[in-house]
Amino acid sequence: MIPATTSRITKAGLPPSKSHLIRWMLLASQGENAVRIEGVGGAAADACAMRDALIELGVEIVEDEGTWVVHGVGAKGFKCPSEPLNLHNSATSLRLITLAVTRVGEWVALDGDATLESRIDRSFWKSLGIGISFDVDGRNLPMRVRGPIEEDSLTLNVSKTSQHLSALLLSMPASSNPLNLNIEGKLVSRRHAELSFSLASKCGSSNTIENPVLRPWRCEPPTNVQIPPDASHVAFWKLYEVLHNSIIDWPGVDDVDAIGAEVLHGLDLMDEQTIDLSDANDLITPLAAALAIGAGGRIVGASHARYKESNRIEQTRKMLSAFSLEVEATTDGFRIDGGQNPKSPIECVPTFGDHRMQMTAVILATKVGAEIEGARLHEVSFPEFLEYIHP
Repeated sequence: MIPATTSRITKAGLPPSKSHLIRWMLLASQGENAVRIEGVGGAAADACAMRDALIELGVEIVEDEGTWVVHGVGAKGFKCPSEPLNLHNSATSLRLITLAVTRVGEWVALDGDATLESRIDRSFWKSLGIGISFDVDGRNLPMRVRGPIEEDSLTLNVSKTSQHLSALLLSMPASSNPLNLNIEGKLVSRRHAELSFSLASKCGSSNTIENPVLRPWRCEPPTNVQIPPDASHVAFWKLYEVLHNSIIDWPGVDDVDAIGAEVLHGLDLMDEQTIDLSDANDLITPLAAALAIGAGGRIVGASHARYKESNRIEQTRKMLSAFSLEVEATTDGFRIDGGQNPKSPIECVPTFGDHRMQMTAVILATKVGAEIEGARLHEVSFPEFLEYIHP
């Protein structure tokens, strides 16, 4: 049971961006020198899963307070791990690592938790022309892959996730030939894909998101990298502000580093409005709660939120209803009446194995109290979250 908080939050932090950190670790590992990655204190479990997988692949990563030093092994220096690589809850890490290990040329096993298993797109992996097997009938994990990738052209649907495009781009340092892409569908989470191209360009890539041809490049990352705060978590503090009619001070994040979450900058939830989450579907659950308590409105452009750890559209509706907050699900978001008041749930609040669902429920519980499923789910992206809630 999480009781209603007895103290008001006036200052809160943000975790390091796991989107930046996961990509930088993979890029750093493909160089041939040491890369000092700073600003990793309080790193998400997702990022730690990527770190641990790279270590299993033979990459030395030295940890110091707030800093990880990655000693690159070169584009083709990964070793075959002796045990399955467990990516736990991190779909980004799984998708990037699965492409990366095809260069090993031997069977590599990968595993993860139940929410990760549901996010495996078998058709994509089979389209690569690599060896692939699923060890348990009817299940997507564990899975085993063996490269190399022989295809020089590929049809890629980007309407559900941009991460396969990022995975292909960040695997090109190990490739000998260009890869021609036939892109299908409207690119979702475009800002995350743009992040991959931007970071790759800092390491020597000339590839652009507009060009359907991905070309190999020599990966030469900078020797020092600073990880920015994760702007998507500002949504939880904005929900807290609306819920308690208060103001919280949190670290600023430049728009260039916000990867879609800049939609939150200057957002007044006491004005009825339509919010487009085409590039920031991770915000959907806390923003739905905030609009219900605030002035209401619509959330649009978030159909790809159905393919996250949970179906975030349907499951957000169910979770919020436990607090007597009603939102109407649409194909790509919600229609929401404002001016609603949360009530204490009579049963344990379901969070469907989804860390953003759990954190939204915790914020609501600071007003009305609640028993909430998944006591440690927040560690997936924000290990220090509860320390701010109950200092």
